[in-house]
This record gives sequence, C-alpha cells and structure tokens, in this order.
Amino acid sequence: MATISNFEILPEEITLHVFQYLSCADIIYGFYNLNTRFNSTITYFCHSMNLIGVTYKQFDCILSNILPQISSNIRSFVVNGNWASFISNKLHATRFELTLSSMFPNLYSLILECFIDTDLIIFLKEIRDLKYLVKLDIKRLTGRCSSELLKNILTANNGRLKSVLFDQDSIFLSLKTNDKNIICSNIEELTLNLIDCDMLGDLLKLIPNVRRLRISFGQSPGISTTTLMNVSPLIQLKDFELHSYGMFWEFSNIVDILSKMPSLHRLTLDLYTDDERLANGQNLVIVLPLSLVEIQLFILYYFSESPIKTDSLLATWPKHIPVSCWLNEPDQYTIIHTIPYNVHSILIPTAIAIANSTIESSKSSAEAFGVNKYYATSEELAQDPDIDTVVVSVKVPLHKSLIM
Repeated sequence: MATISNFEILPEEITLHVFQYLSCADIIYGFYNLNTRFNSTITYFCHSMNLIGVTYKQFDCILSNILPQISSNIRSFVVNGNWASFISNKLHATRFELTLSSMFPNLYSLILECFIDTDLIIFLKEIRDLKYLVKLDIKRLTGRCSSELLKNILTANNGRLKSVLFDQDSIFLSLKTNDKNIICSNIEELTLNLIDCDMLGDLLKLIPNVRRLRISFGQSPGISTTTLMNVSPLIQLKDFELHSYGMFWEFSNIVDILSKMPSLHRLTLDLYTDDERLANGQNLVIVLPLSLVEIQLFILYYFSESPIKTDSLLATWPKHIPVSCWLNEPDQYTIIHTIPYNVHSILIPTAIAIANSTIESSKSSAEAFGVNKYYATSEELAQDPDIDTVVVSVKVPLHKSLIM
C-alpha cells in the first residue's frame, strides 16, 4: 500500500515544481504561514510579485497581512490601475503614513497595468524615495494623453528612473516642454508611442543621455524634422528604433535624425515612403553612422512609375546589408526588408473584402469596419483576383459546403 505524505513535508524541489503551476498570488495567499520552511521558500520564490486577477478579499489580505512581512525581498511588483487608489488609501490610512519606499525598500522594477492617464498622474506621487527603483514598465495605458504626463513619468521617483517602457497597447503620448531647464539626464532606455514626429526634437533635448530609444509615431498630418535643428548630438545613444505607419517619410527626414546619432551601433527603420532615395541603398549607406554594427529595415515604398524593376532596386544595396523585395504591382508598392528581419511584428497593407449572406448585410459590415469592397455572395469574393486569403467565419457545419 502506498504511503500518503503531507504536502508540508515534501522536499523543496517538489514544492518549487508545484509552485511553477500557480500564480504568485495563489502561492502567497494559500501557503504563507503554513510553516517556517514554507515562509522561507515563498520569500525566496516571490522576488517578482504579480497580484493581477486576485479577488478583493485576497488582495486586502495580502496587502495588509503578508506583504509587510516579505516586502523587503520583493524586487519587482505589478500594480493594476483598478487597485491603485486602494493601495494609496491603504498606505495613508495606516498610523505611520506608510509609503511605497518603506513597504518595498529594495524594489527594482515597477510594472503599471491598465491605468487611465489621470489616475496614473495621481499614483506617480506615491513613487518617490525608492532607492533602487530604476525601471518602470507601463502597459495598456488609456486616456486623453495630457502633455505633462510623459514629463511626470520620466521625472518620477526623484529622477532615479533609468528605464521607462510603454507597450504597443498604450496611448500615443504628447510632449510639450515649456521649461527648458527640465532635463531627464537619468533616462538611459525609453520605449514610447509619440503622437507627432514634430515632438521628436523636444524629446531628444529632454533625454540627452539615452542609450536605447524606441519610438512608434502616430499618424500626424505631415512629417517635419525642423525641431531637430537645435538638438545636440546624442553621443550615448547606441540603439534606435523608428516605427511609423501611414505617414510618408522623406530621405531628408532620416538624414536629419541620423545626424543627431553619431554613435549608433544598432538601427531599425520601419516606415512608409514614396521617396525613391529611401529605397535606394546607395543613398542610405552614405548617411549611416560609421559606428553602426547592425541594421534592420522594413521600408514600404510606394512607387509612381509602373512597373518597377526589383532587380535594379536590389542592386543598389551593398552586400553587407542583405535585403529582399516583395512587389505588389496592382497597389504600386514594394517592401524592402533586411534578411533576417528580427522585429516582433510588421504591418502590411492589403485589400480587404466582406461577403455576408446578403448584399445589404455585406454593405453594412463594410461600412462599420471601413472596408471598401463587399459582395453579395462568397463566390463573387473568391473570383476577385486581388483577394489572396479568405477567412471562413461561418458555423463549422457549413464550412465544407461553402469552401467546396
């Protein structure tokens, strides 16, 4: 007959293996204070604390009773915007007016998820005097985008932050620096979504010591790099990424930007253009920094003359920058990209069409989703030579009859 063991007496190797299948909140809430050995294991295991998805009861219990005992060991902490006001109220309701710095004295990284910009500005006041906090990750930020928000974030924690990263699902930020004396020399790494490329000059003045910079631009009415004229070269910048969709960049814009980055080691350009000079490798090579070691390109080039000769275009690129071309002759664009292209995602324009059960339903769906083409039947859609891929989204029993 097999021997039945209590969970408490299992070896730590098995305990840690079990913990890998549980959330951090479940581990703390379910196992802390079971015995001294578990407390020691949990304290070591939970250097990164994520309480996303817990109930109000669990959150209140962990924040009030458990975190004060283990918080000095926490190096990374995730705060959901829905809990932000509760955390602030909890801190200020205590007898000694607790602060984040007293609760998490060794915090290195703070992740803020699902905040509204107005709530984030309020919560930023709690982020102060954290001696070791240098990294701030902001995910799924929403709101109207105050022009002061970015500046407040970069100067948070008494100017100790070195890395500030916004994810792709966060809002596009605005920047307006009326005070020329404000310089965030502490920032070494920054990833953000910026509303307008006209703000690039003010941004670079704000972060003169940045080493890694990744910017995604919104679809502003036009592109201008005149604000770069009075910007000093960023001699510390080694890694720069520019992502822009729907706006057409000129060769002179890229020249203006690269002239401020003389020490680059890595460059990524992901953009649209109708300027032939940007599609010509001989032109681009001349303006690249001599320090450059790696380049990633994804250039969507709209051409006016048809047909374009891809072989001639490829021949302009030097052998040390291997590139490939995708030609879409009907829509008059070609995609020039480096091989390999080590970027997480790409955006390729394509023709989209809708076919529902009736022409009225197809038209209604097309108008709702901004689609130009719609059809009365799936047969008409399938016969369109511009349609390369069809997504069948009817009920499963109807799949065979529809596609056959």
